[in-house]
Amino acid sequence: MYKKFLKQIPKNVKKVAIYGAGTCGLALCENIRKELPNIDVEFYIDSNKTYDERINIPIYKTSQIDEIKNKIDMVLISVRSALHITVEILKYYNIPYLYIPYKLESGIRNLQFQNNYKKALNIFSDNKSKKLYEKLWSAKLNLDYSKIVKYVAKKHNIKKGASGRNYGAQYLEYINKDAIQIIFDCGFCNGAHVFGFKKALKNLKTDYAFEPLYNELKEEYLDILLKKLNCVQIVPYGVWDKKEKLNFIVSGPASRVIGISNLKPTVTKEVETITLDEAKEMLDVKKVDFIKMDIEGAELPALKGAEKILLNDRPQLAISIYHSSSDFVNIPIYLKGLLKDYSFYLGHYAMNQHETVIFCIPNELKK
Repeated sequence: MYKKFLKQIPKNVKKVAIYGAGTCGLALCENIRKELPNIDVEFYIDSNKTYDERINIPIYKTSQIDEIKNKIDMVLISVRSALHITVEILKYYNIPYLYIPYKLESGIRNLQFQNNYKKALNIFSDNKSKKLYEKLWSAKLNLDYSKIVKYVAKKHNIKKGASGRNYGAQYLEYINKDAIQIIFDCGFCNGAHVFGFKKALKNLKTDYAFEPLYNELKEEYLDILLKKLNCVQIVPYGVWDKKEKLNFIVSGPASRVIGISNLKPTVTKEVETITLDEAKEMLDVKKVDFIKMDIEGAELPALKGAEKILLNDRPQLAISIYHSSSDFVNIPIYLKGLLKDYSFYLGHYAMNQHETVIFCIPNELKK
């Protein structure tokens, strides 16, 4: 991909600047030096950084572009955020430019986790999970989810373009269902998944539903039906690694910490967070049997705030790892390092990069 992109640079170009001094910009500079030694990378353009010690290249702010426009022949854009604004500025100053394709940018960002991916791959307890993990990582690197579409269609009998989620599979596929009475349900949203839980878990007593913005997310008809199930207790806190106040947003059907997601918020609100260890004491829960987490990228901090429960109660876990490539590789590594005598499995439940879940089962509860 890099060689294909670099071939687009005109032969008369001798001096370039790279727009964006992050992971992609660094990789782009390294590849230019390797593949095109006749081209000098003069500097980066980035409003958030001042100097790159790794390559010994100065960094100018975007606001200085009029001062440096005559020092270069072309700008190579390594980031696509606010791309339309960047392009408009370069057009105004008559600076030629090329920008790397989205597929290449995505692949570069994911490659920084390659070593941890190899560690995480060996964590899973069966070949089926390992093969699925390999497929998903390949899809992330190449932005080609065609094999995942086929997998989900066959595995979960979901047709492309069809709506619907199989919550019984998504959070319970590898779970020992008979062993669950108490759930810490993190990322409750509107609670639609609880109907699948109630049907599958014959011994379920209480689903402690952690959702700080439930009033903003709830559907009235669902709320009425959930109350009739007589097993849900709303816990109006965000789940985190410490107790504090954070700004949350509602965007679509979920709430999340501002800064973890770049989605445009529809509601912004300050909420209180709590650790699951603190919540267990507050709720006077003797033992947690099952922890489900789908909390929009906050899973790793939340798990760190639940270490006493994880070590003492040995609950079964269904943890979403799809919100970032970092989570995809680092959450399995973290859990493997913490949990002894557990088995680890993987499930995927959507025809794209979403809805990947790691299941962690104490060996004494394996079916």
